[in-house]
Amino acid sequence: MTKNILTVIILLVIVLGVSGCMDDIKEEKKIEKKLIKGSPDESNYQLSQKYFEEANYKEALKYDLKQLEEDLKYYKEQSAEVSLDYNNIGLDYSKLKEYDNALNYYNKALKIDNIVFDKNSTERATTYYNIGAIYDKLNDYNTSLRFYKKALNIDKDEDNILSSYKDIARVYRTLKNYSFALKYYKQALRLELKLLEKDDEEIFETQQAIAELKKKLL
Repeated sequence: MTKNILTVIILLVIVLGVSGCMDDIKEEKKIEKKLIKGSPDESNYQLSQKYFEEANYKEALKYDLKQLEEDLKYYKEQSAEVSLDYNNIGLDYSKLKEYDNALNYYNKALKIDNIVFDKNSTERATTYYNIGAIYDKLNDYNTSLRFYKKALNIDKDEDNILSSYKDIARVYRTLKNYSFALKYYKQALRLELKLLEKDDEEIFETQQAIAELKKKLL
């Protein structure tokens, strides 16, 4: 009996020892995956904003790429911060009319959005809208409409919703689908009357577009 008890004790010690080693190994893996503590320097982001507002998009792009490099030291690639960087870089490329590069970065952002954000998040809506805008510029209007509508269906920001209404209306107008164009211009006008001053130029332009479309549909 004593030998049996001793054997059980030895086995338990071995098992616990192995278990402890496994825990150590797992912990080491966690440490390897763990990114450095602290917060990234956002001076590159601030400079990119400055140059973007000055319409110096090459310089904005340079600093947005530097900010991405900085953020990747602190965050996993599947993070909200990196998604924002990808969207900013995509916008720089869009302004530089490098649409393939812009689309590449927007799609990278969307892959992250699908992981880290809720289905109906404003962040995801923004990425959908940005992708729609690129296809719009590439004259791929059907794909553009699909992404504009995806943005519209989930966005909660009224200013963004207004932009989607007007872009969708404009694309339908380009496609000579005047009834759908009229529908979205009317929705845009209702929102403009809520958000803008009554004498705002945008309201006048939307009213003019509606009047012209009504004539086409007579």
